[in-house]
Amino acid sequence: MERQGILFQRINQAIQPPPLNDEERMHAVAVSILSCPGGNSVWGMLDSCMPREIYRRVSAAGQPAVQRYIAEFYPLSPLAAARKIIDKAGRQSIRILTWWDSDYPALLREIQWPPLVLYVKGSLPSGCAVAVVGTRKSDSRSSAVARRIGGDLAARGYAVVSGMAVGIDREAHLGALDNAGATVGVLANGIDIAYPLPNRDLYRRIEAAAGSALISEYPPGIYAGKWTFVRRNRIISGLCVGTVVVKAGGRSGALITARHSLEQNREVFACAGNSFDDEYAGCHRLIRNGAVLVSRTDDIIAELSRFVVARPLPAGDDDSRVRAPVRSCGFDHDPDTLPGRILQMLSMRGYDLDALVRAVAASPGEVNEAVVELELEGRILRNGNTLSRL
Repeated sequence: MERQGILFQRINQAIQPPPLNDEERMHAVAVSILSCPGGNSVWGMLDSCMPREIYRRVSAAGQPAVQRYIAEFYPLSPLAAARKIIDKAGRQSIRILTWWDSDYPALLREIQWPPLVLYVKGSLPSGCAVAVVGTRKSDSRSSAVARRIGGDLAARGYAVVSGMAVGIDREAHLGALDNAGATVGVLANGIDIAYPLPNRDLYRRIEAAAGSALISEYPPGIYAGKWTFVRRNRIISGLCVGTVVVKAGGRSGALITARHSLEQNREVFACAGNSFDDEYAGCHRLIRNGAVLVSRTDDIIAELSRFVVARPLPAGDDDSRVRAPVRSCGFDHDPDTLPGRILQMLSMRGYDLDALVRAVAASPGEVNEAVVELELEGRILRNGNTLSRL
């Protein structure tokens, strides 16, 4: 892992088209729930097409359909499902923010597979944000560290982003809120579902806090699955100029967020634990590979201050962002990599996810990550727990 040294120096928005009308917004929601978006080259059309035109082009190539897990709750027709989603969101005071809206988060717009629609409760904060993530199995020490980092960052003007899980995520959110700061909870389920149950109080507190928000790429009513947590991680890191891993074992999902952060040209920070402590094995590996060692919050502030400012710039300031790598719709995987091996196996027959884990002799977390990547690329299709090659 090679640590990236250049961050966005300006967080201004790029010039955007006029606000979407109702018809374009409906098509934006429809495009966001299309089955196989990578295979339909949806992300490759974002910079040149409005939602209705993207939907028209996809329809011209074949009958468009809703992703299977969404079709369990909404109509199979994308436009019919979009109408139902918009109506449901309106009745629950859920804001629908699309990639084509001028206030869509600027940094998130730059990642390889940006969510085309975000469902929002509350107000997304302006200025820079930092992700604080880690294990669900936090102890008193790591919980205190996460809460302190969240509070210190909030006091310095940074919004704190995390995944609304118990453990480190919860403490980071609470640290920001306790210091009257802004925080963003990224959900792995529909925005109207408070999950996990122990965080219902946190859900309500973020929803009510000025300048804070809950967001999800999933329509109302959609429940979380193992793969939705993996997919969510790219949004947590994508919203932020850097990711802090407080405590993570060798196979922690927080390491996926750290990897996304590097791929998105953002900074990675890690807190060290005691020697021979397997619960910090992931953090130690990140540090060995170039992540910034965190012994105090000032280590994070000092590193980020070389590149970014926490407060938003005055209106009209010039946009001198360094863009992340351009999205590509050409996906090739070495057959020796895990995604490549999975593709080879699915070329022969479909696999149940559990059977695939056993067949490739990798951990469930690693397989889930590879499967989500292939699904976003449009290389495979998920039908419940069964995977097949497209």
